[in-house]
Amino acid sequence: MELDGVGTLVVLGLGRSGRPAVRLALERLPGVRVVALDEDAELGADVRAELEGVGAEVVTGPRAALPGGADLVVKSPGVPGVSRLVEAALARGLPIWSEVEFAARFLPNRLIGITGTNGKTTTTALTGRILEDARVPAAIGGNIGVALAQLALDADPAAVVVAELSSFQLEHVEAFRPDVAVLLNLTEDHLDRHGGYAGYAAAKLRIFENQLPGDVALLNADDPGTRAEAIPGRGRRGWFSTGDVAADQAAGVTGGRLWLAADGERVDLCRADELSLRGEHNLQNSLAAAAAAAAVGAPPPSIAATLRTFAPVAHRLQVAGVVDGVTYVNDSKATNVDATLKALTAYSGPVVLVLGGRGKGSSFDELAAACEGRVRRVLLIGEAGEELEQSFRRRAAAAPATAVPYETLPDLAAAVAWAAAHTRPGDVVLLSPACASFDQYRSYERRGEHFMELVEKLGAGRTST
Repeated sequence: MELDGVGTLVVLGLGRSGRPAVRLALERLPGVRVVALDEDAELGADVRAELEGVGAEVVTGPRAALPGGADLVVKSPGVPGVSRLVEAALARGLPIWSEVEFAARFLPNRLIGITGTNGKTTTTALTGRILEDARVPAAIGGNIGVALAQLALDADPAAVVVAELSSFQLEHVEAFRPDVAVLLNLTEDHLDRHGGYAGYAAAKLRIFENQLPGDVALLNADDPGTRAEAIPGRGRRGWFSTGDVAADQAAGVTGGRLWLAADGERVDLCRADELSLRGEHNLQNSLAAAAAAAAVGAPPPSIAATLRTFAPVAHRLQVAGVVDGVTYVNDSKATNVDATLKALTAYSGPVVLVLGGRGKGSSFDELAAACEGRVRRVLLIGEAGEELEQSFRRRAAAAPATAVPYETLPDLAAAVAWAAAHTRPGDVVLLSPACASFDQYRSYERRGEHFMELVEKLGAGRTST
């Protein structure tokens, strides 16, 4: 579908993506009627004033309904398919685009799209930083920072747009086509939203479906989920892998070497132990970012320099503080089981692991087994606490000699208090919940911020750094 024949455009969901989509439609589609809908009756007066001020019709709460004559619905990623307005649009046969699809129609920029179950935010931020350090103009957005619709309004056309893309953003694309598309990994997540793993994986793979032979599709050769899928589109395939690093280490090469294949030649980057980011998963993220940046012109020496100095993003293996010799680590962004499994590879010492929140439909049994030998004690909190406890109880029955002991606590504050009373110097207290935050917090960011605040309060007047 093209935009030429659109007379009435509906933007559904007026959060971080929806509001700039409304402004973009009004600015770039003169004469088109723009109707902004949100089922939340508590939409702020400032948002309403902002959108009505630029010419949109705004309807919220129970009164929100698709207008007669609507030609196109632009859906924000937070709006689920079970929304009554989405169901009404489908019943009418109206085309539904994601905000990413709509925004991309107005972006002349080269675009790197990064998706996967875990590592998206770190890899997106790292790719953007590599480009900036290499003096390649870049703009970062999508599922982090600035929405693509806002970048379509503000970004320098010469900048390379580096976009984190979630399954929610990709499930309603039509012609969206990144110049470089990256798939980091595929494991179970958002099963409640997509109706199962097959629907979730299909949404992720849509990042590739419109690519042409001049485009690049970067894939993780080490990830079983990625290898199991038939990758759509005609983009030129490129694979990244830590296999050569492991081989180098086995051969006695210090730290193992990271390298790129450029013009058929091996270009050395740096040793794996020189990376600023810890953990095996961040080795894969670093390789993906290096390959994506190189695909749009970043030179290898500059890539290597950034890999050595890049600071972790907030809420992803972020050190909250050291109190009485105990290191507290904020990994609140680990909202699924696989993210927590990856986080555990970053630490070899005694770990007290804080798990819990709102589950997403995945089993915790694999996580309960994987904690053995890595975790000294598990603290279970939140809505999923009972389900987590059942997994650890089953594991204790199956392997009583190695099963990890656990404590069930009401919330994060109680978990930090327990850790402060029962840990010793050298321990790591790792908040890596394997669950969403929405049972007790509005976002994983707020959960992480609360953890940071609790640690800061804990350290007040005590031995801390």
